[in-house]
Amino acid sequence: MSIFKPRDTRAMTTDRILGLGVVAFAVLLYLVIVPWQVETVEYGWLKPRTLPRILAVVLGLCGVALMARPSGDASPGLLHWNRAALFVLVLIVALWGMSYFGFVYVAPILALVLMVLAYERRWYWLVLGAGVMPVVIWYVVAVLLERPLP
Repeated sequence: MSIFKPRDTRAMTTDRILGLGVVAFAVLLYLVIVPWQVETVEYGWLKPRTLPRILAVVLGLCGVALMARPSGDASPGLLHWNRAALFVLVLIVALWGMSYFGFVYVAPILALVLMVLAYERRWYWLVLGAGVMPVVIWYVVAVLLERPLP
């Protein structure tokens, strides 16, 4: 008898349900939300809806991968729900802050807080996530897409 149990590939696990939800959301993004929320402009070399649609496809592929290779069934406890609520609260405060102070000032702080809440402690990931990624996002949106950020 092996100490490793084979995975039951037929069971409907939490990962598969979540993956199906992610795929459904990606399809909704691609077909409804992006065309509805992104306006057409006549300037710039990259159409404004190109990047959001690429990201919707990537999100959908991640959902398919989660359904194809689930890690196992999970039953989160109260601590996990409280942490999820804290993440949502941080995001709401950050969105409010962006409307008053702008993306450039709030995004690095938001990234750092979320990474610390996710128990990331390696300094190079904190620097990349809080320092480099907001600059990359600003560059892609403001410079390449020629779209304003809040």
